[in-house]
Amino acid sequence: MDQIQNAIDFIETHLHDNLSLDEIAKQANFSRWHFQMVFNSAVGETVKDYIRKRRLSESLEDLKTDKRIIDIALRAGFESQEAYTRAFKNFFAITPGDYRKTGSKAHSIFSKPKITMGYLDHLYKGFNMQPVFKTCEEFIVIGLGSPMISILSPEKNNHIVVPRLWRQFQRRKAEIKEPVNQNSYGICMPLAQNEKKSPDECYYMACVKVSDVGEIPSGMVSKVIPAGEYAVFTHKGALEKVDFTMNYIYGSWLPKSGKKLRMAADLEVYDHRFDPESDNSEFDIYIPVE
Repeated sequence: MDQIQNAIDFIETHLHDNLSLDEIAKQANFSRWHFQMVFNSAVGETVKDYIRKRRLSESLEDLKTDKRIIDIALRAGFESQEAYTRAFKNFFAITPGDYRKTGSKAHSIFSKPKITMGYLDHLYKGFNMQPVFKTCEEFIVIGLGSPMISILSPEKNNHIVVPRLWRQFQRRKAEIKEPVNQNSYGICMPLAQNEKKSPDECYYMACVKVSDVGEIPSGMVSKVIPAGEYAVFTHKGALEKVDFTMNYIYGSWLPKSGKKLRMAADLEVYDHRFDPESDNSEFDIYIPVE
């Protein structure tokens, strides 16, 4: 919990500065990739939206003075008065000029949260999943992969990319010779900064485990998944609700667990319990920890 609170405190101290995501993530001692997921899950906002809403809320006080609206807009991080007015109206349902005339009226202010046990328990009321910890040996996978934007990002496209990738993979799965078992694996791994087209982009594979690389079918790729410790959660319910489970893991369990994330791939293991058409389906999610 202290890690995310440290990041929030840093943002608040530098609210009107031009902060980079790397600077903020450093305060929480997370990689940029993991930090975005944890922050979004714990706070309920992306870093970008949090800063924008906090600046808009802080600007309410400026509007009670005789400062020019354009100067208030620039201080709040907007490039023009028009952009500030649009964002202000979308958030408060009133223009800055009208607020200035009726500034004594109550408006919903987006305030700084304090990340406590009680806050997280309230945010994820009803969730109480405890993981099993497993140490996995290094293994090899072969399958189809594609860049995608994470389920925990506001620009997410996983709901488009991942189902399409799995449909393609299921049609071609039999081309992979001698898989280790009947399970299928979904693997989400970070991309290097120079490989990303979006800050939240990562790489997803639909694949199977193999004993050695051998012959790779045309258009497929192989990856080596390093050995390491994982916290293993079981998602129960409809596949499209997996984002609830992911938000709980990163937003509630992780901050309270005392564990740190390893810079490694998240794994999904689909065995005989999994039925994509059932609301009572189950599959395991492996989160790399140390």
